[in-house]
Amino acid sequence: MWKFLVKQQKIEVLEREIIADHQIAFVNLKFVFDGDWKKFHKVVQFSQCDETYSIVLGFDGTSCHLPAELHVGAVKMSVFAYDAESDTTVRATTVPVTLNIRESGFVGDDDTPIPPTLDLYTQLLQKIAEIQAGVNGKSAYEIAKENGFAGTVSEWLESLKGADGLPGKDGVDGENGHDGRDGTDGQSAYEIAVLNGFIGTEQEWLDSLKAVANLSDYATIERLNEEVLAIRESMIPLTRELHSHKNMAVLDTLTAEQLVLLGDLQQFEDSTRYDIQTIRESVEPVISQAHWHHNLTLLNSITSAKVAKWDEISDIETELQQFQDSVLYDQQNQNDKILYLENRITLLESQLANGNNAVTLFSAGANALDLYGSELFTIHNNAYNSITDFSANYPHFLSADNDYQISFSVDDFGWDGMVYIVCAKELNLSEKSQISMGYQSGATENGNLYLVTKPERIDVPISVYVYTQIQNGIAIKIPFQWLYSDSCITTLSDCNVSNGTYYFAFAGRSNNTHPMVKRIQVLC
Repeated sequence: MWKFLVKQQKIEVLEREIIADHQIAFVNLKFVFDGDWKKFHKVVQFSQCDETYSIVLGFDGTSCHLPAELHVGAVKMSVFAYDAESDTTVRATTVPVTLNIRESGFVGDDDTPIPPTLDLYTQLLQKIAEIQAGVNGKSAYEIAKENGFAGTVSEWLESLKGADGLPGKDGVDGENGHDGRDGTDGQSAYEIAVLNGFIGTEQEWLDSLKAVANLSDYATIERLNEEVLAIRESMIPLTRELHSHKNMAVLDTLTAEQLVLLGDLQQFEDSTRYDIQTIRESVEPVISQAHWHHNLTLLNSITSAKVAKWDEISDIETELQQFQDSVLYDQQNQNDKILYLENRITLLESQLANGNNAVTLFSAGANALDLYGSELFTIHNNAYNSITDFSANYPHFLSADNDYQISFSVDDFGWDGMVYIVCAKELNLSEKSQISMGYQSGATENGNLYLVTKPERIDVPISVYVYTQIQNGIAIKIPFQWLYSDSCITTLSDCNVSNGTYYFAFAGRSNNTHPMVKRIQVLC
């Protein structure tokens, strides 16, 4: 099971496991939300290549399964949510995290059906349908008619009132009159229902009344009516956009199926308004008679179960907003980022091909330990090791599982552990020298690259010397940023140092970035 903490606008990985492809409803994702997230209506989104899959958590949901359609490679996961109680639109979003899916050993036929992940709007319509089914239960009046009662709603409510007792006799003149006789107790509402054809026990009759809204929550019905009006108003901007020539591109993206869904939504709104009016007509006569002591037990037995169902209708406005956003979603920002990275890679490849004097400090491969075991060192929790010894203690650091890349894995170092990598190889640099880093990162975040000047004499191991210079603030910091990437990218950083001999070091963290470094080169 994967476990995440959603805090402010970032997702922190608390627990993780290896994910293999071809799974169906097997990988469980658990979310812990802090602060304002708890009151939001939440949706989890998964993006891979050009496909996006959304799973609705709602207000109280905290877990979901990984969509079965996802295949081998990197998957970008994020969360967004809306505050349905706010007077203005409030949308919360997160920076995405990356889930890496590996190839499984599954071999099977192609006939095994994969249950498709429903699109966001279909999920919302299902939820609306569930709410609608919940509030359309039979009323006590309908049940009474099925059991033989003949008459209108008002006549049925009037039948719940017991008959008045007989009046007492007047006293004799000149003497104090005798107390009048108590009136005969009127028949109970249950007895009247039996006389009118109801079949069942008194408890069964009381249970049949539970479909009537709690009278103390009558104000809720008025609020619900206002919310339905608000739903219609929330649809007006989308309707206007669909008929505006400025939004012709948006109109073209709407399919016939989506237009049918919008029509179904209008039918649901009409049905909801009818149900609200029916409940109002049923409740108003009872409210006017609520002071009768004959009905006190009956009134106390009526619950608010049905009103609780109606409260869920307030979710509809939020869900409509989410659908509108999904229809109008703009991919331009993502396209710009991809174009920028492609141009950057092309530039770097061109520079390397033109004969720059490149010194390779690390290159991933099965022979990496043999090539760099005596040149690269680690500092973690103030412990110094060669990468050979370090890999023996941390199995994911430089292994076949990660294609022999330097991996800052949460599985090895826990959450937000920091590891320094120091290269003991001497580098002759100038102000034109550059450092090339090839890596994959789960998030965009500031990092650190360091250069330390070689002294005339070193009395301690190079890794100890370089780390001490870094801790004392003497090392030269080179501006650097881990960039989110689904696959390996290459970045180039200017050294901007005077001619001399230096040692190189950098730090990686096992947090949202958890980078995997494939190549380190210095262009002297």
